[in-house]
Amino acid sequence: MRVIRIRQMRYEEARIKLEREVHEAFMDGESYIEILHGIGEGILRRMAIDYVESCDFLKLVERDPLIRTNPGSTLVEVLAPSREYINRLKK
Repeated sequence: MRVIRIRQMRYEEARIKLEREVHEAFMDGESYIEILHGIGEGILRRMAIDYVESCDFLKLVERDPLIRTNPGSTLVEVLAPSREYINRLKK
């Protein structure tokens, strides 16, 4: 699982990094991405969720409320073809 750290970044820098690393994760055939955005005022969290919802190959993962998780992170499923298929496309 790839982890994308955008915590304590400026909005535009975080958006650019998020887009770049999500696309890299897609091309690497990753199944899940964890976005570490921190808690703060929720600006980076909202930006990350809006970006995920705007991409048809990403899906927010609903977490079980009974399991303690990091409130400063968002788990995303990558709806992509297998790594083998992507590797064939890269060649």
